[in-house]
Amino acid sequence: MDLLVVVPHPDDESFGAGGALLLAKEAGLKTGVLTLTRGEAGRTLGLCPPEELPQVRVEELKRAAAVLQVDYLEVLDYPNALPEGAQGERGPATGRGLADHPEAVEAIRTRLLRLRPRFVLTFPPDGINGHPDHVAASRYAREAAQGLAQVVYLVRPDGPWPVTHRLRLPERVLARKLQAIAQHKTQALSVLKFLEMFPERLWTETFHLPGASGLREGPWW
Repeated sequence: MDLLVVVPHPDDESFGAGGALLLAKEAGLKTGVLTLTRGEAGRTLGLCPPEELPQVRVEELKRAAAVLQVDYLEVLDYPNALPEGAQGERGPATGRGLADHPEAVEAIRTRLLRLRPRFVLTFPPDGINGHPDHVAASRYAREAAQGLAQVVYLVRPDGPWPVTHRLRLPERVLARKLQAIAQHKTQALSVLKFLEMFPERLWTETFHLPGASGLREGPWW
């Protein structure tokens, strides 16, 4: 495998790296997505009972992964933390979520040993938005990848981690990325919030490759 995206929740893969996954596939690379939770703390929007949300979100992810044409998809079942200030009908969530489960490092490493990706794409150490699951996933992925794969961060264009690679998505890729995002129907309010706050991040994806300097227009692979 060439590129494995390691993120905490279903939908993170499409928002942050949908374009990268599609462009990598077009370039002939083998791609994969590993999510560490089933996203049970997300909103239901009345589309399913709260107790059914984990399985519904897994099915949404499967459909999104098919649109993104990934070669490998796996969903682990570590707990999903509620985001700060969360309101409204949501699925079950207890404790501190993913941050309470450092054993996830070994679970990730086991899969890296089997899949042997060249690159692991995950959130930066600050989790890009401070969500405790994002921060934990980043830490676990970095620790698991030591000596096995090059870690790359998906970052904000104005964040603390300088952008070293920028992908401007062609229309055909943007169209498929939007189709992938649309599969996450239970998270439609998150989609709308993203569109309101960061519309440009739909067609432009930015990344930080540790050790690289300057800005390159194009992929890191």
